[in-house]
Amino acid sequence: MHKLYCVSWQSYRFFVESAAVLLIIVVSVVSGCSIQLSPAYDQATLTSISDLNVKTETLLASLSHGGTAGDFSKHKATYDQLIGGFSAARVATASRDVPAPSQRLLGIAHLNGVCGNEPSNCVNPTPHHLDKVIALLSAMRNTHQQGELVSELVTGFNGQGGFKGQYEIEMSRILVFETALQR
Repeated sequence: MHKLYCVSWQSYRFFVESAAVLLIIVVSVVSGCSIQLSPAYDQATLTSISDLNVKTETLLASLSHGGTAGDFSKHKATYDQLIGGFSAARVATASRDVPAPSQRLLGIAHLNGVCGNEPSNCVNPTPHHLDKVIALLSAMRNTHQQGELVSELVTGFNGQGGFKGQYEIEMSRILVFETALQR
């Protein structure tokens, strides 16, 4: 007895697209050819982001016991420098060229589930994570200015979470990706 299988056009298309991507990867590996899928490495970008990271960790350490509206003015210039620096890094990393093979892969509709609403996040995730860092530092600055920056908001509870914990999650993702571009 024969079984009848019903395959939708979308399933067939997904299979063909997936097989094509797999074939490209296999051929590249076997032939020793390298295909660049992410933007080119830029030492200046990594250095700038690393410097901003040190300054941010220093700010977080200095505010580990919290901050008041009265001492906000002492930290305002640092907040401005960090938010401005990360914003400049975001513009620079968002304007990097995405290699042609990545552009073709990004056209595959099924990658949207993996990459979120913006498929370029898969091949150039740094701008997305810098957006989160900028939002986080802006929220911390605003909370500090209002005099509501208690130590638990900065360091979290039992050293978990808080502005520092969330910042370090985003920054580690940025540094891992930017360092990986060096290879």
